[in-house]
Amino acid sequence: MKKQKNFLGRLKTAGKYLFSREYGYDASKSTRRRARRRETQPRPEHLALDLSDRSRVVGTLLDYRRNNPIVGSICRLRETDVVGAGIRPQMQSGDEDLDNELEKMWDKWSRNPEVTYCMNMRDLQRSLASLPLIFGDGGLLLTSTGQVQLIEGDRIGTEEGMGFFKQKKDQIEGKTSRRIIDGIELNPQNRPIAYHIGHREDGFLTDIKRVSAKNFIFHRKRIRPNQTRGIPELAPVADDLQDLDEFDEIEMISAKVSATLSAVIKRDGAMDFELMEREQEGEDRLESFETGQFHYLEPNEDVSVISTSGRPNVQAIEYITYRLRKIGACLGIPVEFLLQTIGETSFSASQGMILLYQSTIEAEQRDLMNVLSKLWRWKVKQWFTEKRFDYDPKSVDPFNVRWQPPSFRWVNRQAQVKADATYLGLGAISLDDICATFGHDAMTSLERKAKNIKQAKAIAEKEGLEWQELFNPFPTTAQANFQELLDRPD
Repeated sequence: MKKQKNFLGRLKTAGKYLFSREYGYDASKSTRRRARRRETQPRPEHLALDLSDRSRVVGTLLDYRRNNPIVGSICRLRETDVVGAGIRPQMQSGDEDLDNELEKMWDKWSRNPEVTYCMNMRDLQRSLASLPLIFGDGGLLLTSTGQVQLIEGDRIGTEEGMGFFKQKKDQIEGKTSRRIIDGIELNPQNRPIAYHIGHREDGFLTDIKRVSAKNFIFHRKRIRPNQTRGIPELAPVADDLQDLDEFDEIEMISAKVSATLSAVIKRDGAMDFELMEREQEGEDRLESFETGQFHYLEPNEDVSVISTSGRPNVQAIEYITYRLRKIGACLGIPVEFLLQTIGETSFSASQGMILLYQSTIEAEQRDLMNVLSKLWRWKVKQWFTEKRFDYDPKSVDPFNVRWQPPSFRWVNRQAQVKADATYLGLGAISLDDICATFGHDAMTSLERKAKNIKQAKAIAEKEGLEWQELFNPFPTTAQANFQELLDRPD
């Protein structure tokens, strides 16, 4: 019987190897050491994160935004460094007068571009930059009044299950159903033709309305070509954030216990003592120890001190830093920026971290500029419809705009000034690029300088001085050919 079992076992193993498929990649098979790998198949992202799961993820991340300092630091860095003092347009239509006119009109409209009159263009850009972190997507609703309304991603959707059941009902009745995925209505080529936007009250979407795609600027990041909705960037690190919160709380409790004296009184026959204590009124048991006092215990009583040694745990700092590095790597933010500890590293390491972080910010700025270009096109069309300006389409393009983002300030300010002067002389950068570091454009700088020169001339004439002595008090030097100076006419 035993030999028969061994023979059947060997036959089963041989059949398994004979009829099994050959694995070309280790990622496609589960081994003893990889037994926990889930057997999954490719699915669209709107099935991997449907509306119900999306609302739970967004709710969790919003709670982190309110109470988690790391998430607060991530959102602050995204809003502050991507937008800075504001991303400004620079017209390149081919007509200088038209460029100046449109830029002035944009500046005036940017003071109150939002329907609530509570946000200027800088505030609007900051909110757009941080939308993908928490909500995954969102956008701007273009209204007939010429202003926009910021729509967060959790307001885009349909009533629970209504999109699915509506399509099934239309199929049964033989009607042509609209293809709606997570609140976005698509044509057969997966192009958005409408967005379903509502108000979120008590966790549910209400008063849902259909908005044409031409009246909505959608902002999201794709991880797959045919992706319909954006995925919150903080979703992959939500568990790490929760682990850090729990770990920090446990360490804090242990440190507090270690810093205090907690004691328990043990007594033989505790049950009888408890019953007797309840029967005798007016006699209080010892429940606290006063400083500098001696207390006498009852017979058969003993005191045990509760303490946690080794708290706070100094090794926990390295572990927390490692977990924060994982979170920062997911978002392209070095941990030194999250914790504001960049000064603790060397000068070379600091410059390397700045370059790494700068590449992340530049990618975010390009995504935001795409949204701003669509907003510019809509606003310029509206101004042209209102006959605020006129142009010749054969020679002028009023939609050709360049966006000037804020520049980074280097650690070595002196080296930055020299590099900027060299690049400016070579034509590699413009004066606008340099001025963007300080939050304004070249036109503003030149106008300020012209006013300063004019004021210096007026004061110098009043005091009997040369205006250069007031405006440029530092000694200057110049190099010239001596023969050229001799041949120069008086």
